[in-house]
Amino acid sequence: MSKRVFAVAALAMSLLCAAAAAQPQQLPADMHGWASASIECVFKEDYKCAEDEAKKILRAYPEHPAGYFFMAAVVEAWMQRYQSNKREAEFYRSCDQAVEKAEKILASAPNDDWARFFLGGAEGYKGTFEARYERYITAFRYGWKGVSVFLKMAADGSKNPDINFGTGTYDYWRSALMKMLWWMPGVEDKREIGIEKLKGVIRNGVYSRAAAGCVLIDVYMNEKRYEDALNVATDMGKKYPRALSFMWGRAAALHGLKRYDEAAAAYRAIYAKCEKDQNTNYYNAVKAHVGMARAYLAMGKNNEALEEASAAGSYRLSKDIKKRLDSDLSEANTIKRRANKGNKGGDGEAEFAELGGS
Repeated sequence: MSKRVFAVAALAMSLLCAAAAAQPQQLPADMHGWASASIECVFKEDYKCAEDEAKKILRAYPEHPAGYFFMAAVVEAWMQRYQSNKREAEFYRSCDQAVEKAEKILASAPNDDWARFFLGGAEGYKGTFEARYERYITAFRYGWKGVSVFLKMAADGSKNPDINFGTGTYDYWRSALMKMLWWMPGVEDKREIGIEKLKGVIRNGVYSRAAAGCVLIDVYMNEKRYEDALNVATDMGKKYPRALSFMWGRAAALHGLKRYDEAAAAYRAIYAKCEKDQNTNYYNAVKAHVGMARAYLAMGKNNEALEEASAAGSYRLSKDIKKRLDSDLSEANTIKRRANKGNKGGDGEAEFAELGGS
């Protein structure tokens, strides 16, 4: 199993990018408004705005888990966007406070859907973060705590459409992983059920529509349904043109469709955006260069592939970032070798196929 598949699997077990609660209409109107505004700001990549909105919940409702949960969501989104762990302590503090406040409510009201949701959500966020850094044991532990809460809420008949974000992600990735473990018989294939749930959240979800879009793109890419992935990335990108996650999804889907010239342009747009990041660790820039190099190699544009692959390896990276980019840097070296070979008479498309391209 590749690191990419394993990481997605761990992420799937954590299940919670940014969902919401069991009965949205039951939230106080001001809390609901601040939560919605915070999520909108996250996907517009205005993280100060997102934090300010979450802090309004904290000030008005200091004993409710929602504010801590949404603050954790903002910090996690910031760390994912910049591929940085600089705010890890702040993130875990917000998650733990959400858990603490939720448990306090559940001690006297064990069926409180809001408290149950934010408890599971905070645990799920921890799993998401741990998976990014390939700490899979803790990722699965936290993730399972989160998904268990959501499965129980679904079994209890929760009417919240956002619950399907968690259960749909779980249904799909559990089935996808079990399919890989061919020697384990008797596991129902719920991939399509999971996909339909995620599509429903995009249509009807309250707080998790954009998050469901992120997951569905990965799901479609895993299924090699590149046209579907492109459609989701394009639709979500129209609403959130600044959101890097949908830019990555669009570029990958274009490559899967062998629209290599468009894919190269999409990766270049990502690079142009990330190049302007302050205090960058170059993670996104390296991946964008490798994406461009891969596309150019597939088109037989060996000189361009060489240029981008060489650029990917030119950065002074921290030990942590270099480790996380190990497979990308290895691919860049392979592209350089094969582009050189292509300049001596090889075929670019064939060389790309050797890299495992679609």
